[in-house]
Amino acid sequence: TSLERSLLKELVEINTSDSAGHTREAAEAMQRHLLAAGFPAADVQVIGEVPKYQNLVARYRGRNVGLKPILLMAHLDVVDARREDWSFAPYEFREIDGYYYGRGTRDNKFGAALLVASFLRYKSEAFVPDRDIILVLTADEETSGNAMQWLLDQHRPMVDAEYALNTDAGSGVIRNGHSVAFMVQTAEKL
Repeated sequence: TSLERSLLKELVEINTSDSAGHTREAAEAMQRHLLAAGFPAADVQVIGEVPKYQNLVARYRGRNVGLKPILLMAHLDVVDARREDWSFAPYEFREIDGYYYGRGTRDNKFGAALLVASFLRYKSEAFVPDRDIILVLTADEETSGNAMQWLLDQHRPMVDAEYALNTDAGSGVIRNGHSVAFMVQTAEKL
């Protein structure tokens, strides 16, 4: 939809490669959308061990606090892209013949945009899930991968969940320009 496309464009055009180190900017951009939609500031935090690697953790409150949340994950960082390897600037979003191009469109800013768009849509529809849903956009999957471990070690209550769904381990299926499926990886224990 146009919402996912808009969020994906915004994310692709923020260079979150390790050499640029702009995961904070990407996390804060998504935070702004969630706050503007009415999420409480306490439920939408940009947090990380060091300034260069900042994660977004957002909680969508459900009706049953006795049920452990579901955790939805994607990552904001991308592998460095050399301009000479691309036919256009890699951190420029383009749509050509119904396909999206730009560093991170597949790995994994698409997943991040999809999850944020879902939270925004839930909020606009006043949807109340049975349990809390936690959104985590991590900062360093392409390098050390310490961001999620740091969250587990230092802020476990923010991310503790019954189930975790990771958009990075799946893939999408597009037919005739429309998304028809999005597969994810699951885990029961963190």
